[in-house]
Amino acid sequence: MAEILVNMRYDGPERTIAERAYRLLREDIISGALEPGLKLKIEMLRTRYGLGAAPIREALARLSSDHLVKLEGQRGCEVVPMSVGDARDIGNMRKLLEVEALRISIDNGDDEWENGLAAAFHRLERLERTIDQGIDDLAAWETLNHQFHKALVAACDSQWLLRMRQLMFDQHERYRRLSRVKTVATRDISLEHRALFEAALDRDVEKAVTVMETHIGRTTDAVVHTFARHDLAEEALRHKEA
Repeated sequence: MAEILVNMRYDGPERTIAERAYRLLREDIISGALEPGLKLKIEMLRTRYGLGAAPIREALARLSSDHLVKLEGQRGCEVVPMSVGDARDIGNMRKLLEVEALRISIDNGDDEWENGLAAAFHRLERLERTIDQGIDDLAAWETLNHQFHKALVAACDSQWLLRMRQLMFDQHERYRRLSRVKTVATRDISLEHRALFEAALDRDVEKAVTVMETHIGRTTDAVVHTFARHDLAEEALRHKEA
């Protein structure tokens, strides 16, 4: 299911080997299978994915434009590192852009917008019920989460705002994954999504904005907490080894 959903999200069915390389690399970076800061060597990636050097290089260039891979000239490239500062910065920028797009979308929304939003919400809600039952498919969840948030702002008529909002949404994905893994047992994300859906349908702009700001802020807070726990664990290990 996850592979089908990912293909739906990124340009439909793969038309070239380079598109396949891009999807596989991106998913492994987002999921953490290729760790932040990892040096990405062409031969290692060829062995990992069974693909040629040319499509891998094309995929790496595209991922560099997505700010997921850092090109270093003759020294090759690496997965862009993650940090608390980056998490806060991305979370704050996403909040600003998402909220503004949401305001405009609710004001402009018509029956077609409402129908699209309802369909996206119900697809996401069905999947979140299975995840709550222990079926863990974060790639599929991320795709449906993307579709729901896109449906919320679909009636926004500022194309530049939507482009910038999408860039921050995609950058936030690595951090959302980290947050989702660590908080699934303590945070009712499905309830947060329902509150967003209902406020948008009620055309209650201020309530929708408040819910959205809290929704994004909780993700950022969870990520910061996860980094803090990781740092404490590393410090304890260093003391143990000393």
